[in-house]
Amino acid sequence: MRRFLSVLFILIVGAAITATILAPDHAVTHPLQLMIVVLIVIIMLDRIFGWFKPRRESNIARSLVGEIEQLYFRCMREMLSDNPNLVQVINDLQRILSIDKHYKNAQHYLNRALALRAQNSGQTGTISRHTSDFRKLQEQLVDPDPAIRKSVVMEFIQFGDKAVDPLIALLMDEDSDVRVHAATALGWVGGHDAVQPLLVALNDENQFVRRYAARALCWVVDKSAIDGLIDGLKDTDGYVRRYVARALGWSQDNRAIRPLVELLMVEQSEDVREYAFAALADLGERNVKVARPIAAEA
Repeated sequence: MRRFLSVLFILIVGAAITATILAPDHAVTHPLQLMIVVLIVIIMLDRIFGWFKPRRESNIARSLVGEIEQLYFRCMREMLSDNPNLVQVINDLQRILSIDKHYKNAQHYLNRALALRAQNSGQTGTISRHTSDFRKLQEQLVDPDPAIRKSVVMEFIQFGDKAVDPLIALLMDEDSDVRVHAATALGWVGGHDAVQPLLVALNDENQFVRRYAARALCWVVDKSAIDGLIDGLKDTDGYVRRYVARALGWSQDNRAIRPLVELLMVEQSEDVREYAFAALADLGERNVKVARPIAAEA
């Protein structure tokens, strides 16, 4: 639709210019000029509200979303180890792609795993993690170009636990995209040490940082995260509330039950409610019934 609008705009601009120059008093000149104004307004509103933004339709059952994310996380953990179980990684990634062939960069990691299997066929060596490479990456943490700092994140994760401190530092970066990538990477490699930094990121001013911090907390959640996650249920962004609820469900901590029920008593979003009910089921509360609240009148 955006391409159609662009082509239409160019054609009408051309026609309007021609009409204005050659026949300014012609009956169609003024309507053409008016159409340009209307199209400009539509294009500007589209850029603001994303009316015609391309959307990839997903036919994936929601029941499979959790399975995909768990498989993907397990693959990332395995690929970061010195002796990855490539058979498991390949099987997991093939399962992910059978559900959603466009899921994140699963195809990239599958190709990498297949290449490693071919390379290591008949060998038992480990993947080298050079200290000199790690130091070079640390030097790039202060690069003035945020694109460089962002690319460093994906390089750091190959060093596993050793990368936790630099990734925590990147969570404080002035560029929000860098913080988003750092939050995701900490979920992959951080373990318990990532919990508190990710809870700080869960209060970031940027909603996308909060979103990815919430997702990452699903992977590293432990009992120390419960209070911070409960506070996250009050976030103004529905995406954040969804994944905070999921993290609470995966925490297996019964302290999360009451806050999740209280959320359901006021939550309007069907997506958030679905995640909250799933979290309660994960916590053993499968028969909870809370009616959708009536929307408050303006």
